[in-house]
Amino acid sequence: MTRRGFSLLLLFASLFIMTGCAYGPFQNAPSEKVLRYEENFEITGNEKNDLIGKVNPALFETSDRSNALAEEVDIPVVPKDGKQVKLPSGRYTITGHPTGNVFIRDEDGGLVLREIVGNYAGVGSLTVDIDETYTVLVDGGYDSVNILPAPTFLSTELVTGIWEVGLDIEAGNYTITTPNDLGYLQIFDKNNDPKMYELIGGTVSSTKSEVRLLAGQKLRITGISMINFQPQEN
Repeated sequence: MTRRGFSLLLLFASLFIMTGCAYGPFQNAPSEKVLRYEENFEITGNEKNDLIGKVNPALFETSDRSNALAEEVDIPVVPKDGKQVKLPSGRYTITGHPTGNVFIRDEDGGLVLREIVGNYAGVGSLTVDIDETYTVLVDGGYDSVNILPAPTFLSTELVTGIWEVGLDIEAGNYTITTPNDLGYLQIFDKNNDPKMYELIGGTVSSTKSEVRLLAGQKLRITGISMINFQPQEN
């Protein structure tokens, strides 16, 4: 069964339970892992760890958001073996045609993140902080790639990439949704284990999750092009 199929199965199972079908005397109560997914679409345990993988400490670094040194880079032709790019420190949005992999590595070659980006498949763009010591690698799936400096402003609609609570979105309690596709929100805190939520868009199987964001946390949106953060009333 595919990951999406498993997610939809759990979703419909939770709806069935909510309609009044209680667990009988000979049925085992669901595990905490299952309950947290059914109630809030939070992924926990080994599955979460496998999906997030090793967290590079560079994820917590914030670039110079003034973009004083940032510059546009246009790669009109990407070689079959890919192209490596070094950029001045700043915040950037990466797009490409038709579709390929974007890898960002730190000065030691450690992987900071990878995302499938393009207008044929994957997400539409990737927005991230880039340090001048990093290397951006775009693979041969692309014909062309464009890298643009990205401005910083508070928003409740965040696209694929890395975001900081307090700089890109206000701290607070939110209900999160996505208009289409399937992907994830990962919440990183230096002092706590990361949290992860699955989002499914569409009219039939769409999900809603409640999250609390604290100043200084890092958010990673992956697999989907946008998440809507609806502030909750106090």
